[in-house]
Amino acid sequence: MNATPNTDNGRYADDDGALDPRTAAQMIEETAMRARRQFDPASPLAALLGAGVFLFGYGAVWLSIRDQHVYTGPAGWSVALLYGLIAVAAIVGAVVSRRASTGVGGRARRQMRAAAAATLAAGVGAWMVQGALRYLGVSFRIVYGVYGPTVPLIALAAAGAGYAAAREKWPELGLGIAVIIIAAASTFFGPRGAWGLTGVGCAVALVIYAAAVTARLRRPIPASA
Repeated sequence: MNATPNTDNGRYADDDGALDPRTAAQMIEETAMRARRQFDPASPLAALLGAGVFLFGYGAVWLSIRDQHVYTGPAGWSVALLYGLIAVAAIVGAVVSRRASTGVGGRARRQMRAAAAATLAAGVGAWMVQGALRYLGVSFRIVYGVYGPTVPLIALAAAGAGYAAAREKWPELGLGIAVIIIAAASTFFGPRGAWGLTGVGCAVALVIYAAAVTARLRRPIPASA
């Protein structure tokens, strides 16, 4: 039985059936770009979803406390919205991470697990300190109004930035540094600034990051020397 000819390969061949070097290079570039889009864990969609969490989640909390002259805490609906958005973002992030790690093994998988463990430890440590501050009698205004929306975020961003620096992933490193700076600067403006400025600033940073990742994924693969 005669095999069915491969039409994709045929369109790259010349009249004699030989593969032209230039079209072969084009085939390699197209394949590499498809693989990079499929397996690169940096997802513009996930970044935009994260921007929505900051803009609408943090924004909702800011909206509920903006007129409080004496801090009493955010309204229940705003906290529910924030954590609902965080849950959706976490699910999407898990799906993206699972797709990116499909077929990955050995040292690469160990590095991904180590980075996840370091990030989790940083977040848990920051939240434990938050609980300790409240246990020691620090006011709600500081513990939940200033510390809560900024310091755990700084800890998570620092862990992620360290991993990105080790892997020379420059857009991710830039995002981590930007989040740290935004959150730290926002603490000077009290609860309204900590929630509002952190939300807007991190949303903008994530949109810029998503644009940078999109440009990177679309950039042609440089030809080998």
